[in-house]
This record gives sequence, C-alpha cells and structure tokens, in this order.
Amino acid sequence: MSRQVGKVKRSPDELPRVSACLAALGLSGDQQLKEFFEAFKLSGVLSRRPHELLDLCSPTPQIEEATNFGRDTYEIAENFICLTSGEGEGFILYSKCDGKVYDLCVNQLDALEAGSIDATWPSFYDLIEWYLSRDL
Repeated sequence: MSRQVGKVKRSPDELPRVSACLAALGLSGDQQLKEFFEAFKLSGVLSRRPHELLDLCSPTPQIEEATNFGRDTYEIAENFICLTSGEGEGFILYSKCDGKVYDLCVNQLDALEAGSIDATWPSFYDLIEWYLSRDL
C-alpha cells in the first residue's frame, strides 16, 4: 500500500464505521479483514487489475451492498461475502468459513456450493497482494 498515491489510509474517526460494517456482515471476529480495513480503505487504491475491489465503508458500505445484491439476485450463500460488485456476472467472493477467496462467474455458484471449485487465493491477504502487484 505504500506505493499508492491516493488516500488509502483509514482515519481514526472511521474506525466505528469499520466495526459496524464488519458486524453487519458477520465478520467481527475476522482478524485479517479487521486489521486491513482498520488501516486502509480500498476506495483510493489504484490497481492494474480488471476487477475493482470494493471498500468496506467508504464512501458507503459497498461490500454489504454488493453482498446483498449477490444474495438477492444470484442467491449467493450466506457464508460468502462479495468483494466486487458483480458487474459482468462475476464476483470475487470471500468465504466466512475458511477465509479463502474465489473469483468466479455466476454460472459457477452451484459448483462453489457443492465444493467443487478451488479457491483462487488462500486468504484475503493473498488477494490483496495480487491486486496490488504490478505484474499482470
């Protein structure tokens, strides 16, 4: 994150919103997401990736909104959180059960629920490393 030119550091006055958004998603005890989103916001991050990762609470609770959309529209299971908006009928999903991250199209959701899709990244931090990498 040190190479980012935008405003990526979270201000202390935003921390109550971070806690509230994590709680609304059922992620209060998730240490990786808590540590990351207490320190940084993704709304100011520049990436060379075709995906745009959403921020937890800046300027709005984007992850919660995308997750609600994914659940309402595509019946994404309760144990997954949408880290992208679903534009183009694809999502990056975070598993609340094991912390793994999946990049998939909506036509793969049944296979994901059946356990026949492998995680794209073993953790949220691995996703962030990939997202910020300059290598394509």
